[in-house]
Amino acid sequence: MKPIIDEPFLLIVPPSLAVKIGLNEAIVLNQLHYRLSQSPLKSGGFTWYHHTYTKWQNQFPFWSERTIVRIFLSLENQGIIVSSQHHNAMKINKTKWYRIDYDVLHAVLGCQIDNTIVPDFQEPTTKVVTTDAQHLAPSDLKELIKEEVKEKHVDFVFEVVNYLNKKTNKEFRASNKATKRLINGRLSEGYTLKDFQTVIDRKVHHWLTNPEMKPYLRPSTLFSATNFENYLNEPTNTQSSKANTGIQPIVLDFDAGEED
Repeated sequence: MKPIIDEPFLLIVPPSLAVKIGLNEAIVLNQLHYRLSQSPLKSGGFTWYHHTYTKWQNQFPFWSERTIVRIFLSLENQGIIVSSQHHNAMKINKTKWYRIDYDVLHAVLGCQIDNTIVPDFQEPTTKVVTTDAQHLAPSDLKELIKEEVKEKHVDFVFEVVNYLNKKTNKEFRASNKATKRLINGRLSEGYTLKDFQTVIDRKVHHWLTNPEMKPYLRPSTLFSATNFENYLNEPTNTQSSKANTGIQPIVLDFDAGEED
């Protein structure tokens, strides 16, 4: 039977895979599996496929970039997909490389994966696509840097917001312009994911059970420039923690509401 629309490629999703890991995750995983079967990239004894989120959206035009990021992070957190940025030839290139951990997938599915599903394994080689910055035109190099910086920031914002939502049981959006501006602002100042997690953990400990302070567990309060540094440097001893459970002065950013 011919498909309703004749397209260059069709997305095929095994129903049992969708039942186990979710429909969206199954679509992405099966597509990555297909790409890996054709990929020439070999490193560390594994076959890899590298792509940016923007390029992934060309393969999944029915999803927003935000949704694609969330799906990949879900698969990475489950250990089914392994990603790395260490195989890029240039340090400025932060494009993610992906592979599937078929051992983890086997454990998740609870059944033997047929050999026809797993791409033929090839002996480790050093065949890696490389790009020499010296041979790039200035405009191409500038575009590469811009794309990779965006890729890094997208990942970072989602990691921070997901962590905040998990700790506060809220649903802040990583796509919110004000939230992205605040997080990227602190990132540009040199703060790390560990710093964000420390601030979130500290204020959740102080405010989550305090009805007056709980509403301030939000990006516009936690991640503003002045508050963030103050919260990060708060003392952590027991006596100080008890003192901090009450109402504290907060620097409000009236330009950084939670809505776009």
